[in-house]
Amino acid sequence: MKKDAAHNYFPEKLQQLGDWYYEPLGKALAYIEQQELDKILPDLFGYHLLQIGSAGSIPLSASRILHKVVMGGADQFPGNLIGIPEHMPIQPDCIDAVILQHALDIANAPHQVLREAEQVLVPEGHIIIVGFNPYSFWGLRRLFSWRHRSAPWNSHFLSATRVRDWLALLGFKVLGTQYHFYRLPVNHSGMLTRFRFMERWCRKMWPFLGGVYIIVARKQVSTMTPIKPRWRPARNIVTGLSDAASRSYKRETGQKKKVENMNES
Repeated sequence: MKKDAAHNYFPEKLQQLGDWYYEPLGKALAYIEQQELDKILPDLFGYHLLQIGSAGSIPLSASRILHKVVMGGADQFPGNLIGIPEHMPIQPDCIDAVILQHALDIANAPHQVLREAEQVLVPEGHIIIVGFNPYSFWGLRRLFSWRHRSAPWNSHFLSATRVRDWLALLGFKVLGTQYHFYRLPVNHSGMLTRFRFMERWCRKMWPFLGGVYIIVARKQVSTMTPIKPRWRPARNIVTGLSDAASRSYKRETGQKKKVENMNES
């Protein structure tokens, strides 16, 4: 896909997901995500925070980081930074925390988005990833849904295991993975209220069946310890070459001394 096409791809999917967040199911999910992020954000420190994919318009007031930047594309969630996740217009090593709220789900190249996030993060910076869980009732709904063009069922639904593997390859240390929203994904407020009992029941019986997951990871930087070189005499490439050379040198030196002694006498 060309860069211009990718530029249109993300805002379009973000707009669809943003509209879906106003529906009953989207509102219920946004409330859960807001609660969980409010528990995580106060523990992150630094100078700059970047949020990508603010489809749910989740406020960042819980964060202690003063400078907050949102890179979005939808009209009702314009953000204050124009760009696409695959080509972030940000200098490397300058962001202390990055939040990817379903940005990997709707990005054209999710692995490239993670690469860009790793580039802009400072050493020991944190990344928070919110994604849809394919191994859940939401994944079943997406699998058997005929409306694959509507949000959120047109998203990638990347598994948490796959995302953690990508993070490990990029040098991140995963600090924790949480699963949330165990109710059936029905777009009806009354039914969502009836299925509220599933939150406690499924969390105990099948904790990995949550509709969404939240991964927190830290960028690791390998420290290079200088090692003092141990100087050793160079080994011979051809065995016996140096021994033969030394014997030849001693023989020539002895003959020269004999000639000098004869001349003196």
